[in-house]
Amino acid sequence: MTRDGQLTFAYTPDSDDAFYYYALESGRIPMPGFLPEFSYEPIGALNQAARAGRYDVTAISAVAYPAVADCYAILSVGTSVGRGYGPVLVSRSRHSLDALRGRRVGVGAVGTTGWFLLRWLCPDAVPVEMTFDRIGEAVATGVLDAGVMIHEEALYYPKLGLHRIVDLGDEWCRRAGVPLPIGLNVARRSLGRQTLTHVCTTIRRSLEYGLAHRREALEWVSRFGRGPAGQCTSRYVEMFANEDSLCMAEDVREGLRVLLLEAADRGLVESVPQLDVIDGTHLSPAPARQSV
Repeated sequence: MTRDGQLTFAYTPDSDDAFYYYALESGRIPMPGFLPEFSYEPIGALNQAARAGRYDVTAISAVAYPAVADCYAILSVGTSVGRGYGPVLVSRSRHSLDALRGRRVGVGAVGTTGWFLLRWLCPDAVPVEMTFDRIGEAVATGVLDAGVMIHEEALYYPKLGLHRIVDLGDEWCRRAGVPLPIGLNVARRSLGRQTLTHVCTTIRRSLEYGLAHRREALEWVSRFGRGPAGQCTSRYVEMFANEDSLCMAEDVREGLRVLLLEAADRGLVESVPQLDVIDGTHLSPAPARQSV
């Protein structure tokens, strides 16, 4: 944060993240004393930016948290949670997981939650980094053998003539017995506890405004993702900008711990840090919800 109160926020150019910030970014919800500045980058780039400490508040992949835990605390608002759903593994034909051994599979970036789930469920596949919104076309044209669909692509892929091999989020929830935290919102520890609490509370107020003015917010966020032509924005926002996003529930916190332990056991992260979660003013962790 600069001396003039400028506070930098970064999120992925997709509809659910944009929905969290609609009211704050459009001025519907004020943030007295601060000058919010917004940037949009793909999740792989945001993971790298967090390693460099570039933004005050940023979205990251859940599995990327151990690498930035010394610099960033987790905000309880803005978590993307899959309850029986998540990133989807797709191909042109109805392959089995075994058929992907040694095959090229597109992922948004190494170090993302989608990449981890592929390594977890199909460790012999060969991950190929590619911009998330180009993976579907690369699979459809045979450049890739399969792809991990994230963001709105996880709903849009049938329109590209692709078939689901497995919903990686559903498989995680079924096997691990906990929800899947896909993405986190984190904030720089150096802001201090008081400012961290204020940031968390303000983002929650922004999301609450969006949920209360859904049509207005959806119209604004439709410039992200596949847009109106994709016809999946409303459904996608409903899946990932909801009660779980308002306050990280207890079972999601447990899901995050299990996810990081699993990643550490497989040597994909170095260690599991203490999960320091900022809840915001007068707000305790939400109770566990029943998974979809």
